[in-house]
Amino acid sequence: MKIAVLITRSLLGLIFFGFGLAYFLHLLPTTVPPGPAGEFDKGLFASGYFFGFLKATETLCGLFLLINKYTAFFLLIIFPVTLNIFLFHAFLEPSGLVMAGPMLLINLFLGYAYRKYYTGVFTTSPTV
Repeated sequence: MKIAVLITRSLLGLIFFGFGLAYFLHLLPTTVPPGPAGEFDKGLFASGYFFGFLKATETLCGLFLLINKYTAFFLLIIFPVTLNIFLFHAFLEPSGLVMAGPMLLINLFLGYAYRKYYTGVFTTSPTV
């Protein structure tokens, strides 16, 4: 189990760190896909802040997954990003499901592997 966690954590960290950094270094083309996916992307780009914030989050989370510090926290932060990537490709751009599906499965697996760190979050009646 430890080796599987190490491999999947490193893989997810590399994906997010690599794609986040590639955005800032302008290493990937910024082509807009046709149809609803393109309209969605154009709206997010038009906000002026969203993609920078998203890619900074991806880069930071990927880095911390790679160095294995605060891993449970950064898995919790990156899960909504992974879920949105999956849903975007499931509903708007199905060609990306080849990568988005395994990313979601890896994130779910790591969430399960680090589940003991989330028990306090799911307390029914917390006291101060």
